Amino acid sequence: MPANGNHPLKLQFGLINHEGRYLTAEAFGFKLNASAPSLKKKQIWTLEQDLQDTQVVYLRSHLGRYLASDKDGKVSCEADGQNSDCRFLIVPQSDGRWALQSEQYLRFFGGSRDYLSCFAQAITDAELWAMHLALHPQANLLSVARKRYARLSMEDGEIAVDLNIPWGVGALLTIVYVDGRYCLKTSDSRFLSNDGKLLTQTERTTQYTLELKCGKLAFKDCEGKYLSPMGPTGTLRSGRCSKPGKDELFDLVESHPQTVDLSPGNLSRIPNC
Repeated sequence: MPANGNHPLKLQFGLINHEGRYLTAEAFGFKLNASAPSLKKKQIWTLEQDLQDTQVVYLRSHLGRYLASDKDGKVSCEADGQNSDCRFLIVPQSDGRWALQSEQYLRFFGGSRDYLSCFAQAITDAELWAMHLALHPQANLLSVARKRYARLSMEDGEIAVDLNIPWGVGALLTIVYVDGRYCLKTSDSRFLSNDGKLLTQTERTTQYTLELKCGKLAFKDCEGKYLSPMGPTGTLRSGRCSKPGKDELFDLVESHPQTVDLSPGNLSRIPNC
C-alpha cells in the first residue's frame, strides 16, 4: 500500500478492436458486441488477476459479469464468478496492443460488431485490442521499487521520483491517450520524453505503450526501453532494460482533493478539486 494510505487505482479500461470500436457488454441479455465508437459505462472492463497464477486474468464487465469462452469459441459475458472458461492470458504485441488468449482452450479472442469469437489459432489484426485506460486523467505515479511518488521538479526541468507523500500540484500527472499510446503530462503542460527532458509538444519520444506485469504498469518507449527512476533524485527517464523488472514498475494512485493558501503572497492552484 502507498505510504500515505492512498490506494492504487483499479485497472479499468476499454478494449478497442482493429476497426476502432469498443468491446461492449449490453445490459439486455448480457450480449457482447464491438460496435461502440466511444468509451462510456458499457465499454468499461475491470482487470482481475488470479491469486494463484498472476499470468492469468479475468475481465469483468460493468454488470459484474465475466468474459468467458467455451471449447467451440463461443464467447459470453454471463458468468457471475471466476471459472475455468473465464481465464485469459494477455499476449502483448510490439505496438502496445493485446491479444487475449483463452488459457483453457489456447484460442484467441477477436472479431467485430456482433461477430465475436475466441477460436482463432493464430494472432491476426482481428485478434488485437488496444487498451484505453478509463480513469480520471490526473493521478499520482508511485514507483514500486523506490516507494516514492513522482513530481515535477521545476528547478531541474525533470520529473523526480522522490516524494514520500504526493502533495501539491507538481505531484499530479495527466495521463494523455494518443492513438493507443500514452503521454505523461506535467502540471505546467509539458510532456515527458524518454531521455528525461520535458517537451512542450508531443512527439514520438513522448509516447509510451503500457504493459502489465503482476498487476503493475510499465511504460515502454518508442525504442523498446522502459521508464524508471534514475540516480539519487529518481530522474524519470528510459533506462537500458528491454524487459521490465521491479525498477520499471509503477502504480497509478488516486489523487485526493487538496487545499492550499490562496492569500496574497501564496498564489497557487488547487489540484484536483
